[in-house]
Amino acid sequence: MEMKHHVCRQCGVRLTSDEKAIYMKMVSRCASEFLCLDCLSVKLGCSRGALEERIRYYRESGNCVLFR
Repeated sequence: MEMKHHVCRQCGVRLTSDEKAIYMKMVSRCASEFLCLDCLSVKLGCSRGALEERIRYYRESGNCVLFR
């Protein structure tokens, strides 16, 4: 059985699990399509670095099941 890899719905780049998780955390928990960090940062009006910091925060806190 082949694993389906998600790609950014805007630019088509292959997504990491962290990119999917931060999209679900910040946009919609029930999303089935996602944006990469670059496209998501444009949508949210923030920098890619800010999103990377937020991912680091959630991963290190251990409180969010999306980042385990």
